[in-house]
Amino acid sequence: MSVIEDGPMQEGGPTQAPLATFTVFAYNQEAYVAEAVRGALAQRYRPLQVILSDDASTDRTFEVMTEAARACPPDVSLILNRNPHNIGIARHINKVAGLADGKYLVLSAGDDVSLPERTGISVEALANDAQGRLALHSAVTNVDAEGRTLFVRENPHHGRLGSPQAVLAHDVYLTGSSVTVDRRLYADFPALLPDVVNEDKVTAFRCAFLGGAVYIEQPLVNYRAGVGVSTLNGALLHGRDDPAREARYVRTGLARRRSVLAQMQLDCTKEPIAGKVDPSLEGAIASEARTLDRLLAFADKPHFLALPGVFRAAGLDRKTVKLVILFLMPGLFTLYKGLVRRRDR
Repeated sequence: MSVIEDGPMQEGGPTQAPLATFTVFAYNQEAYVAEAVRGALAQRYRPLQVILSDDASTDRTFEVMTEAARACPPDVSLILNRNPHNIGIARHINKVAGLADGKYLVLSAGDDVSLPERTGISVEALANDAQGRLALHSAVTNVDAEGRTLFVRENPHHGRLGSPQAVLAHDVYLTGSSVTVDRRLYADFPALLPDVVNEDKVTAFRCAFLGGAVYIEQPLVNYRAGVGVSTLNGALLHGRDDPAREARYVRTGLARRRSVLAQMQLDCTKEPIAGKVDPSLEGAIASEARTLDRLLAFADKPHFLALPGVFRAAGLDRKTVKLVILFLMPGLFTLYKGLVRRRDR
């Protein structure tokens, strides 16, 4: 299938619209991926390229994706990709961004469903943005595993994207399931580091140097809550009173945050922002990275002798005390949780 050189931005719209690439990233999502692909192929925007990419799923995700792809409209350019081995979220994004031909990349997961107007609204907003911003995100409609509507979820950070300091201090993210970016946001920056999972936080940091991001209050995606890769298929959301599960949750969060900081540090040394970063910001990133390194080392090898260094690095607050109890004295964790509940009543 060939890419259409010219076409309406939306039906009845102006001609000479830029090519958009709609991407679907999938991994072990055979129960949902057909619906995600149908959402991609139902996009009304033209000219459109669609990339369906499976990260070496161990279930039937790729077969289901392939079957659903047969309904691709004749005026849409289609790429169907399957990685020979699992490469993880960051490398998968890097690879698909390299395959894309569009000026704009619409990012979606294999368990979410984009509304037909998503690409058109997103591209038009970015193309006409007076500030020339390179990314857009929106509210989403949270749905359950069966697709039943739960609630509309707004992004609480969308007003903080104009400041790198605010992005760092508040752990700001774009709503990843609804993100559309100008391809330069990947092509002009360093490739994502292999262990990055929260690419939406990396995008927020980059956008903070480029005027922020466009935010649309209209939901453009049905987001399937609690079944995706970022929550370990829901495992991070359940059993939080169990010490072993909670320890997994806490360590996973620390490691993911550390990988985002490593990406920030790399981005600060490379174009297009090298030489434009306030030294105090670089110092703050490095300081938080050192703290996380200390906490991760303690989580991996908890020991009483490490406590002074842990409290010196992270402070003597509720979160640090919880971490110490969880990893050093898991038997006391249930008691601690009960005391916290009674205190907060």
